[in-house]
Amino acid sequence: MHLSNKPERRRARRLWPPLACAAWLASMGWVAPQTGLGGMAAGLVLAALLAVPVAGAFLWLDRWEHARPRLLASAFVWGASFAALSAIWSQTALQALADTAVGTDFGKWFRPLVITPVTEEGFKYLFLVWLSVHRRRQIAGLLHGIVYGGLVGAGFAFTENTLYLGKAVTAFAAAGTSDAHAVGRLLITLLLRMVMIPYFHPLMVALSGIAVAASMARRGRVARTATALAGPLAAAALHGAWDWASLAGGNPFLIYEIYGAVLVPVFLTMLVLALVLRRRQGRALAASLPALARTGHIAADEVPVLGDLASRRRARGEARRRAGRGASRATARYQAAVSSLGIGTARAHTVQDRDVLAEQAREAAAARAEMAAALAARRA
Repeated sequence: MHLSNKPERRRARRLWPPLACAAWLASMGWVAPQTGLGGMAAGLVLAALLAVPVAGAFLWLDRWEHARPRLLASAFVWGASFAALSAIWSQTALQALADTAVGTDFGKWFRPLVITPVTEEGFKYLFLVWLSVHRRRQIAGLLHGIVYGGLVGAGFAFTENTLYLGKAVTAFAAAGTSDAHAVGRLLITLLLRMVMIPYFHPLMVALSGIAVAASMARRGRVARTATALAGPLAAAALHGAWDWASLAGGNPFLIYEIYGAVLVPVFLTMLVLALVLRRRQGRALAASLPALARTGHIAADEVPVLGDLASRRRARGEARRRAGRGASRATARYQAAVSSLGIGTARAHTVQDRDVLAEQAREAAAARAEMAAALAARRA
């Protein structure tokens, strides 16, 4: 549904948190019978310990522009709640349909090869589709696609890891330390989930995010659609290959071969791309700041501050000491607005781009006025 006016958007914002909470609790209701309450609690703790640094890595990539915190949080929450719950129930239904239509032997292979990757990547992808339609300006480049996609994947992995880690802990607790099989299963699960593939779901959705971001620069509906779909299709293929490797009993080392030959190179390529894009963002902003000062969008003495992340952090800290957290948050919003304006200025080529820049300039001016008011209010 297109949110055409502010009252509808406010209504959606009010409904979103309780609906997402209900969806996540429903997912936990599915996890609990398989792990027990104690196992679920242990799984939640371990999954949270893993999710924090993974999500933090994607937030670090976004430090120059600081996308809207509410949207960043929504990306994580979508993955952890609606995407996870939808994948759970759709997989169960499709598995039952496949078992009935072609038999359980085929269904055992069909689910991990097709049903699981298609449903999981599809439901995670929906957030990026919504973002590209209703918050189009928030995906201004490939790095934004990586950040939003990675956070969706981190949220999904959080819920999924609660199940797998919780089941391993429960089995270990029931068997005791004397059971070598239970100990081995726990260690292998911890190795896979917390060492080898903590980035698996974020990486898959980041591929979709890159495709969505790239599609927005294409002309023609067919070209845009084809580009946007290339990401989730590639993610589903990689996901299916990984699940297939874990099923192939003839070669117990195949999963590690797929990991080393496919997942690690893809991850390293994504890492290098993200770091390059982040560095380019910083350079584009630094190059545009003198022009913004000449046109009066920022003060001349702000150029060195806004062009350096450490200086920006110190400015937020100084605002907090002078006038409290509200002033620090207002300073952060001003810095983010200037970053968007500066980076957009460096990229602008069309009349449409210049229209967006005009809106970004108004947002930067409003953020500057808000920052000034917050600093003055507490000081007075």
